[in-house]
Amino acid sequence: MKFKFIDLFAGIGGLRIPFDELGGHCVFSSEIDSKCQDTYEINFKERPFGDIKKITCSNLSVIPKHDLLLAGFPCQAFSNAGKRKGFNDTRGTLFYDIEKILAYHKPKAFLLENVKGLRSHNDGNTLRIILEVLRAKLGYFVPEPEILNSKDFGIPQNRERIYIIGFLKKNSFQYPKPTNIITKVSDILEPGRVPNKYTISDRLWSSHQARKERNKANGKGFGFSSKKRTDQYTNTLSARYYKDGAEILIEKTNKSNPRKLTPEEAKRLQGFPSWFIVNKSDNEAYKQFGNAVSVPVIGALAREINKYL
Repeated sequence: MKFKFIDLFAGIGGLRIPFDELGGHCVFSSEIDSKCQDTYEINFKERPFGDIKKITCSNLSVIPKHDLLLAGFPCQAFSNAGKRKGFNDTRGTLFYDIEKILAYHKPKAFLLENVKGLRSHNDGNTLRIILEVLRAKLGYFVPEPEILNSKDFGIPQNRERIYIIGFLKKNSFQYPKPTNIITKVSDILEPGRVPNKYTISDRLWSSHQARKERNKANGKGFGFSSKKRTDQYTNTLSARYYKDGAEILIEKTNKSNPRKLTPEEAKRLQGFPSWFIVNKSDNEAYKQFGNAVSVPVIGALAREINKYL
């Protein structure tokens, strides 16, 4: 055991995997979604604690001492909180729970992950306040956050996420550079025949095509996205993928209707290891991988963070 860490807003554990591989020991995890808890428990042999607010509002000592805090926290509406209390008060947001844990336990480092839109959310005020709290109020050294794209780290998916990393001691941390590994959509596809249930129906296919034509006529340019096996990357996998698969459809060689990804392909598209057990429900699996991090990106960050743990 090289270091101890906690895994907050853990989802299905994508943030955790690279730090486990580096010899870290997870001493506490938290995730409110029971379906995600199920998947997490199957894979890591521990069930995450539920609502983190039940701890942060009562007894922070329940969380063990740790060297590193991981959190893929939801971006709640700071704008609404700001209207009520002013932007310097983060109460009422899930970031406030992270703030309280950092203030109480003072871990050596933290890694926060969020959607790219956090940078521009509420005209930039949300990120500004987060950084002010981390730097001025809590005293962490926080390099300017960066947006990293999964397709730059060996994953055939165009997926941008913002990462905020901080340390108790100032150091020369640098965000990882793109690996420039050439990938193709075929790298994540099943090698054999895919069950027919993943091929979309005539009705849904017609609906996708009609919607795309309407959007094109209205100058929106949005609609379904179909990919060939030889394409270098897909669009971003989202939690709503289970509804109609519109953002990533795979073209079939026999000219029939395109198909959705299988859950195993969604797993590979997020870079999860082969041993990872997928939720038995296809819909839940799509939601979970759509909300997850791309593991190879976290792996690149973890190796850089580990130099200072």
